[in-house]
Amino acid sequence: MTTIAELVSSAGGLLHKRDLVSHGATDRHLTVAVRSRSVSRPRRGWYSTWPSHDPRYVAVAVGGRLTGASALHLLGAWSWRRAPVTVSVPVTASRLRRRRGVRVVWDPVELSSRGSTWAVDPRDALARAVVETRSLEDAVILVDWAREAGIVRDDEDAIEVLSRRSADAAGLVAWSDGGAESILESAAGTRLRRAGHHVVRQVPIEGTGKIIDMVVDGIVGFETDGRLHHERRFNEDRLKDADIARNGRVPFRASTTMVRDRWVSTAAAIDALIRTAGGPRPVDGVGNSSLPRLLGSRGRRRWRLAVPRGRDGRAALSWAT
Repeated sequence: MTTIAELVSSAGGLLHKRDLVSHGATDRHLTVAVRSRSVSRPRRGWYSTWPSHDPRYVAVAVGGRLTGASALHLLGAWSWRRAPVTVSVPVTASRLRRRRGVRVVWDPVELSSRGSTWAVDPRDALARAVVETRSLEDAVILVDWAREAGIVRDDEDAIEVLSRRSADAAGLVAWSDGGAESILESAAGTRLRRAGHHVVRQVPIEGTGKIIDMVVDGIVGFETDGRLHHERRFNEDRLKDADIARNGRVPFRASTTMVRDRWVSTAAAIDALIRTAGGPRPVDGVGNSSLPRLLGSRGRRRWRLAVPRGRDGRAALSWAT
């Protein structure tokens, strides 16, 4: 006979009593399962095999679903740090069980029709997450990940999703041009653009079938490598560097530490390579005039983007079109 724990596990770790009853479970079966600790009840009517500290368990125990960066984290979103648990509840919700350190946000009832039993739809979570990040860079990282993961399909789709909570967030589409395949590529590209460099991602190396992560100011072929990737592909990477050089660009490789912890010296090295090759000195904002301007914080927002205005005075959300 299939056990209660097996039924719950097969459903992903969370199942409502009515679903268990439909599989033949009785009140006695459920009581025995809870007492044996093979399952637990985060909330009345719900049975789970997740540990009580699991963010999904916490969200259900509170009376809602994960949202924002905490929901995206469990889907594999790129981030430098783990996001605090944020729980979405409908505006009509009652009898919530508050927990210390857990933020509760009130969302329109229609969001309840999207997503899973433990999280809002990833697109709704993304719309909230980007406006709650600590910096523009963190927001762009999330958008780059959403593109790579297929959460958003194209620029037009991304604009619709990102502008759901704040119109200016649609400007992230211009800062995130797609093609970033890791948090290192995403962060490095944003930092270089903010410093006035022109960045093009996923540039083919003529005659080789290989792709450069990004080309900076048309001169530096910039590659980012995590440690594990580097150890597995050492020889291949050296051959690729030679191909980049033969293609007329200066190869440069940065590790996780160089991007995450030592960016100032890494950026200085890129600047020096560009100057040595006779390229222009970067000037803040120059060469990136098409990017929405970064504004300061206001209220709960740590960053904002300037929203261009159309002739009729309304916001024109068309950076990428």
